[in-house]
Amino acid sequence: MILEMLMRVWNALTMPTVRSTKPNPDEHLPVALAARIIGIDRSSLAHLIDHGLVPRLNLEAVRALATSGEVAAKVADDPGHLVIRMDVYPTVQRIADMSDDELARIIEGPHRLTDSAVGRKVLLCVRSFVIATGYVETVGAPVVQRTDRRGREIIARSVEVRIEHRLDSLTVRPSKAAGEARLLGRRARVGTGGVVLPLQP
Repeated sequence: MILEMLMRVWNALTMPTVRSTKPNPDEHLPVALAARIIGIDRSSLAHLIDHGLVPRLNLEAVRALATSGEVAAKVADDPGHLVIRMDVYPTVQRIADMSDDELARIIEGPHRLTDSAVGRKVLLCVRSFVIATGYVETVGAPVVQRTDRRGREIIARSVEVRIEHRLDSLTVRPSKAAGEARLLGRRARVGTGGVVLPLQP
């Protein structure tokens, strides 16, 4: 009896453990595979994960991101929404850990805007995904940002944005959102027209 038990322990220690290499979609999907399904590049998805905007990369999260839909830009007289792309290093601070005030301070600028930007509706985007909505509360005094090759001064202004709606996770969008909140979690596609194109959901 004792000898048999010792043999079982010995075999358990010496024999290799056989595990399946097939990923469990309910637990975690590889970033490369998930990015291909969602339709974004691998680095963008990794950036969202590092910022805590995608807490778990399981099948449910990938499905939510893949079906997020788009907010497409159209040229019109109405200035529409102002899209601010956020490019913050997650090693400095994760967006998911920021308060609304911290988020607003990061996007102060300066930006190449005019005084007429006051009151404009704003979409805050990380890798094209809308994580917050709000409006421009105030615009600062003009400052010279740089000079172009012809010697002309490029004027910019800082902005103060009031955040009204926000997502902590891109995989959990509000189910019955109305107004500006319905744009949360979608992708803002502004093309080559800059950041001041009108956006139509």
